[in-house]
Order: sequence, then C-alpha cells, then structure tokens
Amino acid sequence: MLRIGALAMLPMLFVARPLFAQGGLSGLGFGYPVGGTSTRASATAGAFGEFDLLSPINPASIGGASRTVISAQTEPEFRTLTLGTVREKTNAQRVPLVMVIFPAGHGVSVGLSAVTLLDRSYSTVTPGSVLIDGASASTTERSDVRGSMGDVRAAGGWRINDRFSVGVAGHLFTGDNLVSISRTFADSTRFGSVLDSTRVVYFGTALSVGGEWRVRKGLAAQLSYRKGNGLDARVNDTVRTRANVPNRLGVGIRYDGIPGSVFAAGIDQQDWSRMKSLGSSAVQPRDATNWHVGAEVVGPHVRALPVLVRVGYAKNALPFGIGSNVVNETRLSTGFGVPIARDQATIDFSLQRANRTLVGGTAKESAWLLGVGLQVRP
Repeated sequence: MLRIGALAMLPMLFVARPLFAQGGLSGLGFGYPVGGTSTRASATAGAFGEFDLLSPINPASIGGASRTVISAQTEPEFRTLTLGTVREKTNAQRVPLVMVIFPAGHGVSVGLSAVTLLDRSYSTVTPGSVLIDGASASTTERSDVRGSMGDVRAAGGWRINDRFSVGVAGHLFTGDNLVSISRTFADSTRFGSVLDSTRVVYFGTALSVGGEWRVRKGLAAQLSYRKGNGLDARVNDTVRTRANVPNRLGVGIRYDGIPGSVFAAGIDQQDWSRMKSLGSSAVQPRDATNWHVGAEVVGPHVRALPVLVRVGYAKNALPFGIGSNVVNETRLSTGFGVPIARDQATIDFSLQRANRTLVGGTAKESAWLLGVGLQVRP
C-alpha cells in the first residue's frame, strides 16, 4: 500500500535509476515554486513582483486601483535535463495566475486571486525483474505523479496618501497530488498487470501584510511578509502528516524618475524548511533566498500607443534537492506589453531562460518558459 511519503520520496528512486527518469530537477520534493507573478513581472525575472498590481505578493500593491481589472495568464515550460550523455525533454502546461481587482472607494481596493505555489508533475519508468516461484520475470514499473499546490488569496489594499500604501491578505493553500504505481510483465499471457494509487490533499492557511513608501519623487520601497499557519496532508479525509506553510519576507525598491522607464530590484526569503514534516524523511527542504533585477522601458508605438519592453535577471535557490545536494537556478528574461482596445485591455508576453544545476552532482537542466497574460479593464 502506498504511504503518503511516496509523494515526497523521489530522491530514493535515484539510488537505483538515473535522474533523467524523473524528467527534471524542477520537480523534486513537493515541486517547483512557480513564483506567483504576473506576465509583466515574469518578463523582469520577478523584480517587479513587490509593487506590480497584478502580482499577488504584496497586498499593498492593489491600493488605490481606480478601476476594475481582470487578469489571466498561461505559462508553459519546456525543459531539457542533461545527465552525462543522456538528454531528456519534458514540458509542463500551466495556468499559474488568475486575478480580479476592483476599487471600493477612498483609496481602498479589493483583490481575489488564485496562483500556483508549487507545481509537481512527472513520470518515471523503471525496467527490472522479480522472482515468481523461483523463476525470473521481466517487469516494467511506472510511477506517475500529477498535482500541484495553489494559493487562493483575498486581499485588501489602501493607498493612504501619495506616499504610503498598506495592505493585508488572507491565504488558503490547497491542492492535491495523485500518485499511481503500475507494474506490467513482459509475459502478459502468464501475469496480469498491477496498479495501485493514492490521492493526497493539502490544506493550509496564511496571513500576509505589506506596505509601500514613496521615499521621494521617482523612488519607492516595498516590504511584504507572509506568516504561514498549519499545513495538513490528508488521505481519505484523514490527516496523515502536518507541517506549516512557509513564511516569506520580501523587500523591493523601484526607481521611475526617468520618464518612460522603470527600474527595480528585489530580494525575498522563504522558510521552506517548515514543510519538512509534511512528507517522508527522504525530503530535506531548505530555506531559499532569491534576488531579482529588472527594467521596463517605452519601446516603439503601435497605433499611437507605446509598447513596453522588459528585461530581467534572477538568481534563485530551489527548495528541494537530492539528499544534501541542492539545486540553484539562474534566469534571464525578456518580454513586452502591447495595449489593445485603447486603455481597456493589455496583452503581455514574457520569455524566460532558466538554467538549473544540482550542486555536487552532474545533472543540469535548462528550460524555456513562455508567458502570455491578458488584462481587461472594463
């Protein structure tokens, strides 16, 4: 019978089989931290996340919204894992963010969003053999994991005056992982296939606060903090393991004193180790510190409306590795935003190149992430 630890014991599979069977470094442990930023912020490698209206990170960012905004995006990822002379290609299809913001008057705005926190989908195929009545029988074992963990947020932001904004938000973390393990025999006339599966549901909560201080004309600083509460893993409505939602602290700075341009830098830290007791002892999450720099400038005009060109660079630490070996990531990004229907809608594009390295190992992973986001302001 599958235990809940099977959801997080991926490193154990590598003892007998190569890493490439899993299809990516980004799917280790409980999955890849998608980032939770809008396509605009993704094009700056996350540097705009703390102050971007459509990135559900700092609740103060929605303060003072003058009109309703509806946003949705998609961000497929195409990965290539290299282990020695072996190259394995996989892809992941994601809709990482949907959001709606509407003004409530007197500088107060309310926002509802759903964003992917961790994405984990992979398959492993392991050929082998078993002894049955003293005879060896060739088998193929396949493990499939499909699932993710999401962050559903309700936030309120208040722009107090021209210099200060504050915000508060409540978070519901939920999602599931479906694990199935099947075994088939080469001699199907003598042996039937075997299938076992289990579904684990996650449930947790958190509270976040944030603020922005416009220090002087053209310069602003942002700060946000998320306090995680309990995070449960449930099988058949029974709590099997319990941990905590990771805390997060983020700081950002923005300079827009040059007309037609915005520059930003940010750093954030997440206590992923608070998830340690949620899975098996094979998973040893580490706390991660990430930093980002990015810029946006006015480019060419389309129908008398400006196209916004964006670039960015980030250095990230992924929370899950293999044993004591950790995974680091660097990311280059670019993109642009095109206004459509005058000021009533905008479509954003982002292209990111991520390179991930297993420290102390030979495995490397590269990925292209293509983002498309649509914002409608009715």
